[in-house]
Amino acid sequence: MKGHYQFEAAAGDRQDENLVRVDFNTARAVEKVRYGKNYLFYEGGIRKWLYVYYKDIVWAYRRQGDIYGKLGYVGGNPDINNLMIVTRDKKRIGIPVEKMENVLKGLDIIHARNAFVDIGYTKEKEARYL
Repeated sequence: MKGHYQFEAAAGDRQDENLVRVDFNTARAVEKVRYGKNYLFYEGGIRKWLYVYYKDIVWAYRRQGDIYGKLGYVGGNPDINNLMIVTRDKKRIGIPVEKMENVLKGLDIIHARNAFVDIGYTKEKEARYL
């Protein structure tokens, strides 16, 4: 992707922008999510990308349908799958992904980049990580 983009940490500490930019430029795109060697990227506005360091992710799962945030209903569509990630600082991030197989592919990539991430949803995991 050509152009100048802004990068912002979605969770955790801000990383060196040069390292983030190199990782972004070599990242693999799966729908609107880009998977780099060290960071996961998703769109956060016009010419702005949010990133999460894989080592900061403690739990990831697929959620179908609506998303609720701290202030209530955020939006959603029952036909949309969401790649949900939870970070060390207990921040839950939902990234809409159209195809279920692309969410599963994303979960595989996250697990390959961070072998300690817990994959899959259960009520017990929700209580543990949030």
